[in-house]
Amino acid sequence: MKVTFILLCFYSCCFCFTNGSNILGFFPVPFKSYYFFVKPLLLKLAERGHNLTIYTMFADNKVTSYREIDIKQCIRTLPDIPFEERIRKVSTFTLLNYFYYIIPKSSAEVYQCPAFAQLLNSSTDQYDLFLTNINHNDWYAGLAYKFKAPMISVFPNKAFIWFTNTIGASQHPAFVPSFNSGVSPMMGFRERMFNTYVYVLMTVIGQYYTVVPSQKLADEVFGDIPPLVEIVKNTSITFTNTHLPYHVSIPTPPNLVQLGGMNIIEAGKLPENIEKFINESKHGVVYFCMGSLLRGETFPPEKREAFLYAFSKIPQRVLWKWEGDVLPGKSDNIMISKWMPQRDILAHPNVKLFISHGGLLGTSEAVYEGVPVLGIPIFGDQRTNIKSLEANGAGELLDYNEISKEVVLEKIQRLLNDPKYKENAKLLSDRYRDRPMSPLDTAVYWTEYVIRHKGAPHLRTAAADMPWYQYLLLDVIAFIVAVLVAGLLIIYYTTKFILRAIYGLICGGGAKKGSSKSDKKKRN
Repeated sequence: MKVTFILLCFYSCCFCFTNGSNILGFFPVPFKSYYFFVKPLLLKLAERGHNLTIYTMFADNKVTSYREIDIKQCIRTLPDIPFEERIRKVSTFTLLNYFYYIIPKSSAEVYQCPAFAQLLNSSTDQYDLFLTNINHNDWYAGLAYKFKAPMISVFPNKAFIWFTNTIGASQHPAFVPSFNSGVSPMMGFRERMFNTYVYVLMTVIGQYYTVVPSQKLADEVFGDIPPLVEIVKNTSITFTNTHLPYHVSIPTPPNLVQLGGMNIIEAGKLPENIEKFINESKHGVVYFCMGSLLRGETFPPEKREAFLYAFSKIPQRVLWKWEGDVLPGKSDNIMISKWMPQRDILAHPNVKLFISHGGLLGTSEAVYEGVPVLGIPIFGDQRTNIKSLEANGAGELLDYNEISKEVVLEKIQRLLNDPKYKENAKLLSDRYRDRPMSPLDTAVYWTEYVIRHKGAPHLRTAAADMPWYQYLLLDVIAFIVAVLVAGLLIIYYTTKFILRAIYGLICGGGAKKGSSKSDKKKRN
């Protein structure tokens, strides 16, 4: 019996191995969220017997189920900027310039990396799928062409406008908030005006900062390849970190799959000191974390003191992710740490409030667990994320420039003491969780679907191949207008001709009759 079981296990393993596909993953973007969102999918694919080779800036020595190639040592252009300097970059123009500077520059540095050179010069490697983030600099889409592999692009947030336009999944600015417009889902006239402005701006600047330099770099890297736009246009499927009801409902073609919350794994056991700190808090706990890029220790003193004052006035305990060794003015109800297990903390039932920058990974974890959020958006999609929470009644936005002792205390007390926020957060959580298949299982299904069918061009809408004037029906509108104008001109000139003819008959006949009478008088 044991021998039979062992043989069955061996057969199953062999079956998995022989049917496993070779997958190349390339994630050179220097933001943790871009890799951490896709990582559960990579682990699951490896578990199912696929062979993965992943190039990343955030290699994990604990991962043994697939091959990770660390390219971080090649990157010198890293996003590591204090709060105040980030605040000075918050305008739409400077924000776009920041992203379009950091990502293309760091991507160009990847090109010089020896590990990438080895991949580029490989003549024997074969891959059945190429996984990546097409983000502001899509020159590495050329790898899909080099290895003749179908491509899946993964976004840890909404897909960018220029990208969705390319794959035929445009986001209408009248009712879909742009990635970084910061408007609420229910837009009034002014918000629609601003959202349209951001839509056009990102489309135009995206073309200038993305398509043109990417093509130039791709020509240098890969030599003679088709236009990158054509390669990106053939993206088999795009995964986005969006899902109802947290994000506004949008029309999506089959090749755009929403996987909101794919990063949310099962909560684990908390470290003993943190668990004890939370359990012993009679009034609950506030968790304060501004993400991986925004270091708490760079908070300006007056902003830091505003939070310290507010925390000292509430009965709840506070967990504060603080990267410094010391937090000046810390009250007894505050615990600081350079690292905290955010996923596990938010899952604890005694956590009453999450104070965050509004990054989508952390916000989606709070939504999943039904924890109200006080959001302090700094850049990117953070304001849009918090606006979505506000629209659902599960959080509030705190403008960074309005931070003061009184404002912070008032906001925190309202979110903690008004039960509607917790009730709405719980309702949002129930809706967010209720779906026919988990986001990870959905991602696995569609990934293997692309592998099975060697791409999925049949999922793409005809919009991807349309010129912009055809997509906007400008040719149809022009034809209709021309027909209407021609019709109106025909009616106008026909009517004018008829009226002149009638007028001529009436007036001309009267004139002839009058002249005959005068002739008779002359003869008499």
